[in-house]
Amino acid sequence: MFRRLLAAFRTRTTAAAPAPATHDAITACDEHGRQVVMPRAEWRDKVLHPQLKQHWNTPDALYGTILTALSDGFAPELMTAAARLVEIDGLSERSHVTHGIVLLESGRLDEAEAVLQAGIRTVGETAALLTNLAKVRHDRDDTAGAADLLRRAVRLDPNFEHGLNGWLAVEHERAGEAGFLQALQEACALPASWRARLLLARHHLAAGDLPAAREQYTAVLAEEDVDGGALMTMAADLAQYGHTGLIVTLVGPVYEPTRHGPQAAFHLLRACLETERVAEGEALLARLRAVAPPPFTRHLDEFQRAFDQLHGNEVHA
Repeated sequence: MFRRLLAAFRTRTTAAAPAPATHDAITACDEHGRQVVMPRAEWRDKVLHPQLKQHWNTPDALYGTILTALSDGFAPELMTAAARLVEIDGLSERSHVTHGIVLLESGRLDEAEAVLQAGIRTVGETAALLTNLAKVRHDRDDTAGAADLLRRAVRLDPNFEHGLNGWLAVEHERAGEAGFLQALQEACALPASWRARLLLARHHLAAGDLPAAREQYTAVLAEEDVDGGALMTMAADLAQYGHTGLIVTLVGPVYEPTRHGPQAAFHLLRACLETERVAEGEALLARLRAVAPPPFTRHLDEFQRAFDQLHGNEVHA
């Protein structure tokens, strides 16, 4: 767990030039939906730059292009586009966070801090702005300053994943597992906090303490509006630690197809198959078919065939 948390607060290069990319090719789709592999330099010149130019006056499209290029390691190529996004985007938090991340990933810490502070002056403190400002402090080896900003971010939104994970990572870095658990308990106590409870439940599952994990799950499921991501995470963790039956008994009664999305449903269906709860699984399939978009129909058909096979096994038993 800690390796994943710390990855969000890795130390970045602060040199003017970015570190060499791990991969020298980009995989993309052409106009016919076919995958193509292109050298990075070629993709930058023939795809990225034309896309940035095409979307120069369209905030949503420009934002999406910047995000995709960021994930491919092109931060230094995006500084002008990210500054343009701040100029045209009606969503000031989004644009300032994006510009700050581009500068941060390019090793330009002073400029990143200035942009993020400008965002705070524009929209006030938000979890996303404070979290990325904390990354600036962390990259300057100001662990205490980073921890303070992250704690404020978590208090603003305890379910903002990057802020919570960052705070837990920094506290573990500062004070070991005791610091991690103390921060996690504090986050759990905040109003409407569910993400921290799931992390605490995972900690208990790893330690073999199922009753303690179940206590956290019960608290999350008691909320009036349970997040679909919470159900998906809960189901995945229970499956990983060998408690498949609890997916059906805990998640099943709460799950609503129109509110919670398909991923939690797939975990539920797999759990029904593994525990041979055919009636519950086929009832869920019927509910899903009534609302599922066409791309998911194939997956539902696969589950139906698996349940049919279970029926056949029952007949021959």
